[in-house]
Amino acid sequence: MRSTLCILAAFLCTCGLIAQAPQRAPRQANDTSQVLRELENRWVAALKASDTSALNAILDDKFVDTDESGNRGDKAGVLQALRSGDLKLKSVSVSAMQFYSYGDAAVVTGSSAQDGTYKGQPLSPKIVFTDTFIRRNGKWVAVASQRTTSR
Repeated sequence: MRSTLCILAAFLCTCGLIAQAPQRAPRQANDTSQVLRELENRWVAALKASDTSALNAILDDKFVDTDESGNRGDKAGVLQALRSGDLKLKSVSVSAMQFYSYGDAAVVTGSSAQDGTYKGQPLSPKIVFTDTFIRRNGKWVAVASQRTTSR
């Protein structure tokens, strides 16, 4: 009888742990989404302010950028474009962001309205984007960004 009660108690504890597991995953996903939303907003603010120090912390050293024209660049190129004044953003606003978390990797998709120039040429006023992040040593950093002109 006592062994039956121990088995029943162990079974109920296991069921309780299993029932709690799905509740933990969405909360963690929501926490990740909030961190990435804040990171995206800091990224936009840094671009508007030409704040290369902030961008240096957001972008991984191996960051790969693919622009609306299909040109590939890297972190050094982005920072140089801001330092030189080649990239000037008057305004940028992001919307419709979706967050996809895969453990220590995550993808953010969204839309953006922007007003600015690159080497004197106007930027596409509307884009859609996909940003890829990894979590390294507990900190999220951007490893890739791809933008496409939107209508």
